[in-house]
Amino acid sequence: MPDFVRQSRRILATSVLFAFAVSLAGCASTPGDAAGAADQKSYGAKMAQKGFWREALFRFERASKLAPEDPEILNNLAVASEAVGETARALAAYKRALELRPDDARIKRNYARFAEYYTSLQRASGPTVTPK
Repeated sequence: MPDFVRQSRRILATSVLFAFAVSLAGCASTPGDAAGAADQKSYGAKMAQKGFWREALFRFERASKLAPEDPEILNNLAVASEAVGETARALAAYKRALELRPDDARIKRNYARFAEYYTSLQRASGPTVTPK
């Protein structure tokens, strides 16, 4: 095999390994992820205060991708999901937030309020009996 072919294969193999290493490094959690999550969370809160719930939900989704185990972000995601009518998603986010921080009074209060609403919604949409 000619030397230039061997050398080309080595360069290609090195390039592939380098690209793989860079892609793995991109998947790792970094301090920048935490800062990015905090920025998204903060902006989402501002949007929620203004009543822009879809934008708030979008920001909390982004924050959750950067910090998926942050119970405060999950709580905010649940509140925003609830506000736009995505009750199943809100329920899942509340439950995960409570798993991560079961003693957090704010999360418990928000979940209790949501559970009351969700239960009444389920009752209202349940089967209706029509008189004969």
